[in-house]
Amino acid sequence: MFLTSIEPSLSRRGLSKLRKRLAALTMTGMVILLFSFFFIQKTLYDSAIDQARAQMMAITYHLSAVLMQNSTIDLQRVIDENPDLSVGVLDTDRNQINGTIPPHLVDDLFDEIDKQKAYRGSLLCMHGNTVMLMAYSILPQLDRIVVTYIPRHILLGNWREAIMLHASLFLIVLVIMAGLSVWLWQRLKRQHLRAADLAEHFNDSENTLSDCGCAILSWSSKNPSGILTSRLNWPEILGLEFGDVKPTADAFLSRLGAASRAQLRGPLIDNEWQDNRIGTMVDILTSAGQTQRFYLMAQRRQEEDSETITVLLLEIAPQQELCHPFETYLHHTPEPAIAVDMEGILQGLSPALAELVGKAVYDLIGKPVELLFLPEDRETIRTSFINRQSGDTQERELVLRISDQRGETRWLAWHAIGPFEGMTFSSARDVTQFVENANKLRDTLDQLKRTNEDLEQFAYVASHDLQQPLRMVASYTQLLKRRYGGSLDQEADEYIDYAVDGAKRMHKLISHLLEYAKTGSNDDEMAELDCNQVLNEAQADLKAIIVQEQATITHNDLPVINGDRISLSRLFQNLLSNAIKYRRPGVPPHIDIHAMRDPDMPGFWRISVRDNGIGIHPEHAHRIFRLFQRLHKDEFSGTGLGLSLCRKIAEQHGGRIWLDTTRPLTDPGATFVFTLRGKP
Repeated sequence: MFLTSIEPSLSRRGLSKLRKRLAALTMTGMVILLFSFFFIQKTLYDSAIDQARAQMMAITYHLSAVLMQNSTIDLQRVIDENPDLSVGVLDTDRNQINGTIPPHLVDDLFDEIDKQKAYRGSLLCMHGNTVMLMAYSILPQLDRIVVTYIPRHILLGNWREAIMLHASLFLIVLVIMAGLSVWLWQRLKRQHLRAADLAEHFNDSENTLSDCGCAILSWSSKNPSGILTSRLNWPEILGLEFGDVKPTADAFLSRLGAASRAQLRGPLIDNEWQDNRIGTMVDILTSAGQTQRFYLMAQRRQEEDSETITVLLLEIAPQQELCHPFETYLHHTPEPAIAVDMEGILQGLSPALAELVGKAVYDLIGKPVELLFLPEDRETIRTSFINRQSGDTQERELVLRISDQRGETRWLAWHAIGPFEGMTFSSARDVTQFVENANKLRDTLDQLKRTNEDLEQFAYVASHDLQQPLRMVASYTQLLKRRYGGSLDQEADEYIDYAVDGAKRMHKLISHLLEYAKTGSNDDEMAELDCNQVLNEAQADLKAIIVQEQATITHNDLPVINGDRISLSRLFQNLLSNAIKYRRPGVPPHIDIHAMRDPDMPGFWRISVRDNGIGIHPEHAHRIFRLFQRLHKDEFSGTGLGLSLCRKIAEQHGGRIWLDTTRPLTDPGATFVFTLRGKP
């Protein structure tokens, strides 16, 4: 222990890692250097080829211009200063006019011309064992092709000189790198041997601690930022080098995670100890930028006038549990979570909560947990802890607000359990989106309710105010008919009849619209009533038409429900009157009413009204319940409000109404089904 405290040499494990890293770094550097060399040479070679092509094409273009001015000139004399360059002139039939071009080069040239379809270009071709660079320029005006060619190696002379120079420089760099690596390797090897010699003086327990990932460090409590007085295996167990971490207490404390630092602030930073020895789990930042779990045991030792703090770190496997259960729970839970003692003091929190709220939340450890939430919800927290202190351990969920690291309000649903060993655990779910959607839905429903009330009020007022002028129109048109009926011509009498009939229909339509607007406004008049009596009242109101059309109405025992007598009577009247109105010619109407328990909605009754009339095609099943929708405008009179009123009454009683579309078309008639909530 003493030798480790004063010897700055690297440990055996650290030296072994360094030697491996040095070997890997050297090999990587050499590979990168060789790759760079070949990449640069490839780039220079491509550039040299492109430059040679451009040069040859420029010379060929110049010679073609000279030939255009003087078609009999010998082009080889124009380039006498470049004896390695050969020039020839061909016609489009491959006949050589001037110069000498080998026949196989002529074939390669015309293949290139046929492929490129261009007047100027260049190509590489073989002449024996020599690669030739050939350029051509077609002169369609003269029916001539100017061709130049030269061995490629002549044009690449400068590139070869450059590659030799670059190869020499790269070789020098490789030699220097290899020499430096060998020198460092030998130094590390000697250092490794020195560390091995020093390790022989350690006892077996110290070597075991080193191999097991144990570190020991100590410093004076009077100078916590000073040099460590001992540092066994620190910071080698984290894979760090001495150049990365200073051998001071501050360097060690800076490696602690935010939660661990907040937890150990009292004893290790502020030197405030409740006991002279503490033990807990901590998170420490490693060389890879990640945190690793260690078991930390710290002790304060007093020796005469000096006070020393000694810390032992033990590297643990993930499955080991060497701490209080709440620390393990907070560390591994993926949800925002907290641990609070019976006094309401925050003792720990999960990384998920720190990620949501921000690292500053760790400063709240050791303070009242209510400070974590917005001021509006703190009274709820106090009440909850007062109830738990009084013995109320019932599990419940609280929805509370916090401010996240961006300053936005988040709604969290907290579920608390405990206490266990004086600690209450709470985990949370983020329900911000749910709360916001619920608030938006509530606002939308309120707005729809207000809009619906305004529309109903408008319909009521409009239909009510139209009654008086309509009565005047009807009265005066009827007066005209009585006074002047028969005294005018037949056409005038017909016009007066039209006016009287229109006024009557308008009066009937407005009356039904007023009734539709008033329906549903008397929810307070709901009472227990027998549907059998309601049906009898509806039949009594329709007695005249029932007797006139010889209609028969049958029904089984109808239920007792909670509803509005007038509205339900109107519902039965509309369905019965429609069944009688839309009867088949020559067939007396028969209506059967049947009630049964709703198989899909418990607590509801399903009542069907079946007739033998003309029926309704299933494609109109939804249309008939809309306002002012009529299927037989010419054959039957009506306003188109009857079924709309039935739907509104059914919905007023918590049910619905629909046309039974499963009835076969071969079975004449229609069946309407509606549901009503039964007696509670």
